[in-house]
Amino acid sequence: MICSCLEGFTGDGFICSDVDECAFQGGHNCSASNCVNTVGSYYCSCSDGFLLTPENVCEDIDECSDPNLGCHPLAICNNSPGNYSCVCLPGYSGDGHQCYCSPGSCGPGLNCITESDGSQICVDPCQKYTQLDEYWRSTTYRAGYYCDSLRQGWYRFVGRGGVRMPEKCVPIGRCNTAAPMWLNGAHPSSDEGIVNRTACAHWNGDCCLWESEVQVKACVGGFYVYNLTSPPECNLAYCTDPSSVEGTCNACGLDEDCKAVNGNWTCQCKQVSDITDIANLKPDLSCEASHIKVSLNKCLLENLGFEQMFTYLKDSSCAGFEEKDNQSWVSVETPARDGPCGTTLTKNQTHAIYSNTLYLSDKIIIRDTNININFQCAYPLDMQVSLQTAAQPLISSLNISVGGTGMFTVRMALFRSPTYTLPFEGSSVALSTEAILYVGTILERGDSVQFVLLMTNCYATPSSNATDPLKYFIIRDRCPRTQDPTIQVAENGMSSQGRFSVQMFKFAGNHDLVYLHCEVSLCDTRDEQCKPVRSDLVSNTQKTKQDKTKSHIKL
Repeated sequence: MICSCLEGFTGDGFICSDVDECAFQGGHNCSASNCVNTVGSYYCSCSDGFLLTPENVCEDIDECSDPNLGCHPLAICNNSPGNYSCVCLPGYSGDGHQCYCSPGSCGPGLNCITESDGSQICVDPCQKYTQLDEYWRSTTYRAGYYCDSLRQGWYRFVGRGGVRMPEKCVPIGRCNTAAPMWLNGAHPSSDEGIVNRTACAHWNGDCCLWESEVQVKACVGGFYVYNLTSPPECNLAYCTDPSSVEGTCNACGLDEDCKAVNGNWTCQCKQVSDITDIANLKPDLSCEASHIKVSLNKCLLENLGFEQMFTYLKDSSCAGFEEKDNQSWVSVETPARDGPCGTTLTKNQTHAIYSNTLYLSDKIIIRDTNININFQCAYPLDMQVSLQTAAQPLISSLNISVGGTGMFTVRMALFRSPTYTLPFEGSSVALSTEAILYVGTILERGDSVQFVLLMTNCYATPSSNATDPLKYFIIRDRCPRTQDPTIQVAENGMSSQGRFSVQMFKFAGNHDLVYLHCEVSLCDTRDEQCKPVRSDLVSNTQKTKQDKTKSHIKL
C-alpha cells in the first residue's frame, strides 16, 4: 500500500501538512493580485477599491460611478487607484459630504442663499426669486402705513405698480407707507453681475434719513432682481417706478392709443382736433393733509402744441414731474406749509388758506405770453376726532373736510402709561374703574410748523355717536372739569399734540361701553392765545371761534 498526500499538502502520506502556495514564486498565479493561503489551496484577492477579474487581475473600482456614494450634491467625486475623494465645488467649503457656501464665496453673478432645509447653495438670483405683484408700491399710490419688516431675500417686482425701484427721492406718504424707500444709485447693466446699492427712506425732509443695504442684478430678459432686507424702522417700504411697467400698451391711458414707433409699441396721445384754445386747460387740484398737488393733462397739452413741458412753482426748484393713472399727467407738488416752494399762508377765523402759482411753458426761455395758474387750498381749523374703547378698536381717526377743500388728519390714541409712548393695541381693551385712561390727540398730517393743536371740548358718551345727548365733559371750553379731581391735562395748545388723563368710569344704567370724543382746533401761536388760561381772565374775543363756514378752491 502506498500513501500520498493530496494536492496542496506535502508529506510521506502518513503525515501531511499544508503547502503555503503563496510563500514562493510560481506556487500561485496571483502576480497581479494578493495571494491568500488556505488549507490545501489558496485564492487571489484584491485590496479595498479593486475588483478581481476572471484572469485574477485586480482592476480599480470607479466609486464615483455609484450614485449612492454619499458625496454632497455640491461636490465632485475624484477617483484614484483604489480610492476616491469628495471635493466641494468652487465657492463652497466642507468635507465633500457636507458643503456650504458663505456670503461672497460664490462666483460672479451668483449669491449664497439658505434653503428651507437649512442647506446653503450658490444660485443665480435671476433663476430663483420671489415675485412681488403689489400695485400699491407705485410712487403714485398714497394712502397707507405698510412696513416691509418681514422682507428678506431676492425679489422681482412685477405688475402695474412698476417693475423696478425708482432712482430718485420719493415724496413722503407714497407707496402705501409713511417713509418710502428708493434706490440711491443707478441700476446695473447685465455685464456687471450683482452690485451693492443703498436704499434710502425719505422722512422729515431728509431723502435719506434711514438707509438699508440692498443688492441688485440685471437679468437676461430685461428685468431686475433685488436682494432686500427688513428696513431699520417702521413704517418703511420699498417703492416701484410706475413708468417702468411691463407691457407698455397694457398700461395706456384712456387718452392714449398703442402705436408702433421705430418697431416698438408705445402709448401715444390721441389726436383731438377740436381742442385749440388754452382756455380748455383745466388743472386738477388735490388738497391733501400734508401736501397740495396741481396736475395738467399731458395729452391735452400735446394737442395744444406743447412739444415740451416746463412746469414749476414760485420757487423754481419745485419742478413738475410726470405720473400716470387712467390718464397721463404733468404735476407739481408743494407741502401744505408756509414757505416751501414759495407757498404762502393766509388765515381767517375758520380756515388756513395756502396759495401758490404754477408757471407753464413749452420752452426753457420765454418771449411770449406767460401762462400762470394761481391756486389755493383752504383747510378748516376746527375738527372732531373720536376714540372708541372697550369692545372696539382703540385707535381711530376722522378726517374732516369742509366744502370739498382740504383736510388735516388728527388721530386719537389710548395709552398704557403717563409717558404717552405705548398705545393699546388689538381689537379690544378691558379696564377696571380704578385704572387711569391716558388719552392723546395728535396732529398727524398737517402744518405742525404753523399751528398747535388745541382741545376745545373732550367728552365721553355711552354710544359711538358723538352727538349723543348723554355726555360727560372732561374738557369744556378748553378747561378741564373741576368737579372731577382725577382729570389731569398734561398738554393742550402747546404743540401738535394734546394729552389728558382721567380715571376710568362707567355710565349709570345699562351701558357697558365708554366712548371718548374731542373737538379740536388748530391755533396759530403768533397771533392767538393758544394755551388755555382761566376763563375769567380771558375775553371772549380771544377764544378760537367754532364757525365752520365753507370755503372753496379757486384756480
